[in-house]
Amino acid sequence: MDIKLYYTPKTRALRPRWLLEELGLPYKLIHIDLFGGETRTEEFRKINPNACIPVMEVDGQVMFESGAMCAWLADQFPDKGLAPKLNAPQRMAYEQWMYYVTATLEPPIWNYLQHRLILPKEQRVPEILAWDLERYDLALAVVAENLKDKAYMLGGQFTTADIMAGTTLMWRPKALSGYPVLQDYTKRLKQRTAYLNGIG
Repeated sequence: MDIKLYYTPKTRALRPRWLLEELGLPYKLIHIDLFGGETRTEEFRKINPNACIPVMEVDGQVMFESGAMCAWLADQFPDKGLAPKLNAPQRMAYEQWMYYVTATLEPPIWNYLQHRLILPKEQRVPEILAWDLERYDLALAVVAENLKDKAYMLGGQFTTADIMAGTTLMWRPKALSGYPVLQDYTKRLKQRTAYLNGIG
C-alpha cells in the first residue's frame, strides 16, 4: 500500500498521521504550507477542491476528510484492534463516537477558535463566542461522563475513536479545566509513542 499524506502540523492532519503511526504503516509525508496559502493554489485544488488539509492518497486514489481517512484506515487492518469489527458489540458505540466528534464536539470549538483567533479581525463576531463555549461545554460533559470509569472511549482498549476525540479535546486545553477526567485522558493520550511520533 503506497500512502501519501498531505500534511500541516497543528491541524486535523494529525488524526490520520497519528493513526498511521499506531498502525505502523509506512507513508510519505508531504508538507503543505496551509497558512501560507498553498492549499488555495490551482494545483492543490485539483487534489482537494475544498482547499483543506489533510488529503490522503492511497495507491493513487485520493481521499479527503480526516474522519473518513481514520475510519477507512482502521477498518483495513482489523488485526490491529483500532476499530471493533463490524459485528462486534462495541461497533455501535465506536460509530457513535466517531460521528459525535465531527458532528457535535468539534463544530462549536472550531467556530470559537475561528472567531477568537483565526479569522481576520474585521470578520470576527465576538457575540458568538459565549454561545460557542456553552455548546462546547455541553459536549464536553457528555464525553466526560462516558470516560468517568474508562481509560478510553470504548473502555480499556485504545481505538481510533480516541484519536478523533483526543485531537479535538487538545485544541483548547483551557476548556477542560472543569473536567479532570478529560485532562487525565488527554495527558494519557499524549504519552503514546505514536502520538509523539506524529506531532511533528
